[in-house]
Amino acid sequence: MPPEKIRDYGQVQSRWENSLANSTSMLNLGMFSGIDRKYECFKFVLGEGNPRKILISAGIHGDEPAGVETVCVFLEDKLYEKYLETWEIIILPCLNPTGYENGSRNNYADKDLNRLFKANDPPEEVRFAQSVFTCSFTLTLELHEDTESPGYYLYQKTRPNSLARPGRSILDSVKKVMPLNLGRDIDGSQAVDGLIDRLKGPEDMDWWPMALYALSRGTGCCLTLETGTGFSMGTRVSAHLRAIDTAIDFFS
Repeated sequence: MPPEKIRDYGQVQSRWENSLANSTSMLNLGMFSGIDRKYECFKFVLGEGNPRKILISAGIHGDEPAGVETVCVFLEDKLYEKYLETWEIIILPCLNPTGYENGSRNNYADKDLNRLFKANDPPEEVRFAQSVFTCSFTLTLELHEDTESPGYYLYQKTRPNSLARPGRSILDSVKKVMPLNLGRDIDGSQAVDGLIDRLKGPEDMDWWPMALYALSRGTGCCLTLETGTGFSMGTRVSAHLRAIDTAIDFFS
């Protein structure tokens, strides 16, 4: 028997379609099978052809809905419009539709998609995500949340010798909306006031999350943004939106 659905992927798909009517390229990356139905994976392109390029992704872990909701609000409130003169904004709005519907970290086949970007034969959802890396992005932002975190934090990985490190600016801005996770150790990584940036490179890891795949494909700066799930959905979304805005402004 299929697991009980706690969220409706079709509902957020309708929100995307309604908010983006006639204003963007909304592309179907492909279909894949869940337990009892087929799902579509989407990519949105705003400001196509502009020189600076950013990728925003959400929902790779299905039990982290704040990122998907952030994308909905970002699109519905047209928060992207002020950047369209110089930025090409590519959005992967929900990379794990089956996990999103079922409230599970993993996909329908019980695979943690964010551990399989170096796999020889990755799941279809991972291949869809990999397919967007046909250019070198200035910046990638991955929207996550942490059920155990008392506040906001982020992972920052940049190319060697890069001086463009926006993580501290983002956290200084976000703390006006949500307190930071001030732990010295966050999920096994050394942190300073919510910033984790002493991370291994792609060559040192047996498995890759999406951020390391992005780095291997020429991205200048990869940020994995984590809200604390214990806060209201509105606060989590506001924190992520503040982080997105600060990150883009940093590179503008």
